[in-house]
Amino acid sequence: MTLFKPGKLQELMDEIAKTQIEILALQEVRWPSKGQTNKKDYLFYYSGTKEKTGQAGTGFLFMKKMQKHLINFELRKEKLCKIRIKGKYKNITLINAYAPTKDKTEEIKEQFYDDLQSMVDKIPKSDLTIILGDVNAKLGKEPAYQKITG
Repeated sequence: MTLFKPGKLQELMDEIAKTQIEILALQEVRWPSKGQTNKKDYLFYYSGTKEKTGQAGTGFLFMKKMQKHLINFELRKEKLCKIRIKGKYKNITLINAYAPTKDKTEEIKEQFYDDLQSMVDKIPKSDLTIILGDVNAKLGKEPAYQKITG
C-alpha cells in the first residue's frame, strides 16, 4: 500500500485501529525526505527519497502507547530503517527493509545488502532482531544463512 495519495495514512490508521497491531512496518511509503508524523493515536516515522517524490520509502507506524518503550529510531537511506524497543526480558530491534528488485544493477543490490549488514552488525548481541519488509531475496544453503528464518 502506498501512502503517496492524500488521506492514505489516515485510511491505514483507521483500518489498523480495528486490529491489535501495535507496530506496523511499511514499504513503498513514497513520501519525500524523512521525518515523523504525530497523529492522535499513532506515531509514524518514515524515510523517503531526497531526489524524487513518489518513489520507495520505508517507515514504522506504531501506537502512541508504545512510545514509552521506544529506545530509538534510525533511518538508513530510503530503503532501510530500524526501531529499537525495550522488551520485558530483552530489547527488540526491528529492521524494515525494502530491497532492490532484480532489474537493478548488481552494484545497487550489493550496496543495499552491505548497508543492511552494517545495520545488523551494530545491534547489541543481546537484542532479539527481526528483519521485516520486502527483501526481494532468496535464501540459499550457504553457511551464512543457517541461523536465518525467512
